[in-house]
Amino acid sequence: MPHKVLELHRRDNCVHDPPGRRAVQAGFGWPLTASLAVRARLGHAAVALGAGAFFVVAILSSRLRRLVGSGRFAPTGRIVLLGTFYNTNWFLSHVRPLVRSGLREVLVVTDEPSEPLPGVRFSCPPRFLVAALGRPLSRAVWAVVLGFRERPDLFMGYHIVPNSVSALLAARVLGRPAVYQMTGGPIEIEGGGIGSENSWLTRLRGPSPALERLGIAALREFDLVVVRGSGARFWVESKRPRGRVEVVPGSVDPEEIRPAGERPIDLLYVGRFTETKRPIAFVEITAPVAAYRPSVRAVMIGDGPLLPDARARARELGVLDRLDFRGRQTEVAADLGQAKVYVLTSRTEGLSIAMAEAMVAGAVPVVARVGDLSDLVSDGENGYLVEVEDQARFVDCARRLLDDPALREKLSREARASATAYVGLEHVSAVWAGHLSRLVAEWPARRGSP
Repeated sequence: MPHKVLELHRRDNCVHDPPGRRAVQAGFGWPLTASLAVRARLGHAAVALGAGAFFVVAILSSRLRRLVGSGRFAPTGRIVLLGTFYNTNWFLSHVRPLVRSGLREVLVVTDEPSEPLPGVRFSCPPRFLVAALGRPLSRAVWAVVLGFRERPDLFMGYHIVPNSVSALLAARVLGRPAVYQMTGGPIEIEGGGIGSENSWLTRLRGPSPALERLGIAALREFDLVVVRGSGARFWVESKRPRGRVEVVPGSVDPEEIRPAGERPIDLLYVGRFTETKRPIAFVEITAPVAAYRPSVRAVMIGDGPLLPDARARARELGVLDRLDFRGRQTEVAADLGQAKVYVLTSRTEGLSIAMAEAMVAGAVPVVARVGDLSDLVSDGENGYLVEVEDQARFVDCARRLLDDPALREKLSREARASATAYVGLEHVSAVWAGHLSRLVAEWPARRGSP
């Protein structure tokens, strides 16, 4: 982030050119540092003003709709869903149970189509609209256009900005219910979202109390807020939203993810290579395990800005030959089924779909005690929960599981059974069916008066 870059400049008193060029020393570096500072401030101001305006328009639209009322409508069995989907598995995990909840059709407004899925129709904003308004605003406008064409029963968005706020705006223009899926937990709103992985909000130079207040005000306007676990539910309910708050995890299809006969992967990491996910911590856990068990095999699946640093750390610790960096994969079911231990080192999480998939595949989770992971992992019963900075216990739990096949098999069976019961596709689809049908049935009565 820009403010971290500036701190680096102030500490080193130099700015580094591309490899092979001489570093620009202090006297020449000052103008460039000042220029970066100005750019960072301008970027912060642009994000704060843009996100703030987005929030204000949606909040005012929602309050105005409460004054004029929404009237009645004939349900069509369609919903409009706004999101950005970088990962196919993530898309299937969240959208497939919606399709199976009894809906006639899910209309997905996004920048680019994702995995084809029966019952899903992608609708991307036209290029001229994107060129004129930018991606976030064009999705909001296109959701309204699609709403007038298709008359959906409700509008739903993933993450607060821009998709859920766009869904709120479109819903109020059409007089429909609005649903916010808080997939990342409270970090999407706290500090204005600076701690999230939203590429827009991370341009903030520091936490924004003003954006946080606007985010909470927008949160209160939704008719249904869907969170991934009990911790997020408690946080949302403390903000006194007007609508209901429900826990609905992502889904996993047990028919698609099965344990393998052999498990040649000892330690497995699946996730983005970002500061929040702490991939370098996984490397640093692997090193002492490898020192104790030289035959250990660890696999890291994913991509991101910290991938070169993770490789460099593995080389520095002498475990590069023990670590298989596989990059971004579109299909990980086979790897999950071949893993003995799934290690999650994140600093923050909602309820990790990758972890749930690993458990369904029978990998034993050794994960940080953060977010809503404890909703699925019971320490010592189907895996282990570890304080995020307690590297020694991460290592100890991994070694214990690798040393004791009987213990590992027992926890593996418990992990698969508990995860299947909680995040199994059929179960999650039924949960969605209940929440959506109730919301649509109650809508005219709830919105008929201010």
